[in-house]
Amino acid sequence: FSDEIAGDQFIQLVDRGPGTQILTFNDEPFDSYFSGNTIQICPVGALTSKPYRFVSRPWDLVSAPSICAYCSVGCPLTNDVRGGQLVRTQALPNENVNDFWTCDKGRFGYHYVSSEDRLTTPLIRNQRQEFEPVSWGEAVGAATGPLSRGRRVGVIAGGHLTTEDAYGVARLAKRTIGTPHVDSRLQDAGAPYELALEVGDAAGSTATINDLESARTIVWVGPDPKETLPVLYLRLRQAWGDHNTKLIVISARRISLDGFATHVVRCDPGGEALALQGLMDGSELPAASDVGDPTVVCWGPSSPGRDETGIFHAVIELVKAKDAKLLMCPPHAGSQGLIDMGVHPTLDAGYNPAPTPGLDTRGILQAATEGELETLLLVGADPIADFPDSELATQALAGGVFVVAVEILPTESVAYADVVLPSAAYAEREGTFTNLERRLQKLQPVLPPPGSAIEPWKICARLAAAMGDNWGLPDFDDVWRAINADVPSHSGLRADHLRNQPVTPAPYYESGFEGETSSGTIVAGPGGQYPHGHRAGSPFQTGQNWPLSWELRAFEAKQRPGLIPSVPARNGNGSPHVRGTSPPSAAARAPGRFALYSGRLIYDEGTMVSRTTALRGIQKKPFVEMHPDDVKELELSDGGSVVVESDGGAAELRIVVSDIAKGAVFVPYDQEGLRANRLIRGASPTVALRKP
Repeated sequence: FSDEIAGDQFIQLVDRGPGTQILTFNDEPFDSYFSGNTIQICPVGALTSKPYRFVSRPWDLVSAPSICAYCSVGCPLTNDVRGGQLVRTQALPNENVNDFWTCDKGRFGYHYVSSEDRLTTPLIRNQRQEFEPVSWGEAVGAATGPLSRGRRVGVIAGGHLTTEDAYGVARLAKRTIGTPHVDSRLQDAGAPYELALEVGDAAGSTATINDLESARTIVWVGPDPKETLPVLYLRLRQAWGDHNTKLIVISARRISLDGFATHVVRCDPGGEALALQGLMDGSELPAASDVGDPTVVCWGPSSPGRDETGIFHAVIELVKAKDAKLLMCPPHAGSQGLIDMGVHPTLDAGYNPAPTPGLDTRGILQAATEGELETLLLVGADPIADFPDSELATQALAGGVFVVAVEILPTESVAYADVVLPSAAYAEREGTFTNLERRLQKLQPVLPPPGSAIEPWKICARLAAAMGDNWGLPDFDDVWRAINADVPSHSGLRADHLRNQPVTPAPYYESGFEGETSSGTIVAGPGGQYPHGHRAGSPFQTGQNWPLSWELRAFEAKQRPGLIPSVPARNGNGSPHVRGTSPPSAAARAPGRFALYSGRLIYDEGTMVSRTTALRGIQKKPFVEMHPDDVKELELSDGGSVVVESDGGAAELRIVVSDIAKGAVFVPYDQEGLRANRLIRGASPTVALRKP
């Protein structure tokens, strides 16, 4: 596994004969993001994990299937509990999603569920400006008045909410409160997911993960998947290694896919759109000749804070020109479900255009800063940590608005709240996540929530009832009946059949007959293998287990949101290092400034990971990647230090010379002692560099 599947050549057979041992070469650390898989597949149990070693016998465990709550791949898992504590998480096989694997973040990143920091009771800020425990009735009553201010209320949701939570947030905001100002894009603020409606019936993927293996060509435009979507990285590597799929990587910096890509197009800052145009022209880039049929184009927001509208427009144009499929890769487990349910300023549930467009996350925070909003409702959202402009987020929350926060753990944003409502974690509740291919998958509870914490959608229902809008949704089945009625794309879908299903092989869609379910999964998108004779957009009535696919509603062009097609201008440069920008790069116009790229590494200082014992201490220290020519011109050195400055702050960082575009730098988003959103300002962030 380590060598052939993960590509991590760490484990070796050391010594010979009866003295043979499985060790790392020269006792180097087993520095793999997928090391836990070797434990799970070890046939004799010789490899064990430190967090679980000597904790329990298998027969003492209470287990339940679940879905990883971190990234948008949606790996099926089992959660194992002993003595009321979550003690182990293992991968559940699903050949359509994770195959047999999961990353170490998903496998070991569960300790936050049992953290002593968990919020267990509602809190209200008293006259001494201290949090005071109160009853649910008191807390909801205190929040009701400020939330009844209509369009003077802004709502921000976090990316780890379930589909049901997303429905509750959208319904509370747009129907009960009556505000259009609702968004869920924080780290991916401004990502134009709605543009996907130009090539499909949903603001999401038209490809499945399995389509990667049947594609002749994969085009990747986005962040480093090994850091942000680790198991998707394994599937990309599998497509390349087992199926000879050609891989074209377009990026301003070196990422993990470069090591086995057929073509790497290293573009200037902001030049990804022009590189994509070159693939359509068929003449300027050598990679253009390898864009064959079928092609899957993968796109995800590559850097927090950067305006990628022009890039995604170019992605859409490439998909149209090559009759390709789109695999849209948002960052979080709940990202797609939030879009589906209408937690978006310009889209309502089921991708209907919002009658009155609202403010996005940046607009909400700006309006709160300027006094145009009086109340902010944060549902699983931490804008100070996750929004790519921490100064704006801090000003918004500290500027006199009334803040209601729904959270599982204390965060920097919770510190500014007036009312705090505790919510249940993923292992403590029933729910569903919709992954990046729009596959709906089921969470099963294995623990009770601590104290009086409840699911976020139930919190939304309580707030609505206190405001005079009783939804009448006491349990999971009821909320799904409401989703069936209110969300056109989910009409007719039943999620109750996913409950307590045995883990068996996945459905064989090609037969056209209902097969077995794999940990309760439904393909929820228009991509993938349709049954014989099935026409996209039309009902398929044989009992096949993927109703969201055939219940999707096609929009007429006039019903779609107002989108202005934008095709990047040609630059006439035949070099594979495509020059030019879309939108124009601020760095190219400002002498001495460098385009700032950022992104999360797999192990960071996020709210959940930082409270996970097994992952504590293995995070990388902050650093800055620079082009060797830039290092030389500034008279710096690899491994030395440089001060990175912006309008928001400065940080002294270790230099890592890297294959990154000249004139650009990369700083990881959230490592020990540095959060990059202190440096990010505006939609084309730049920084200055100087010697310490």
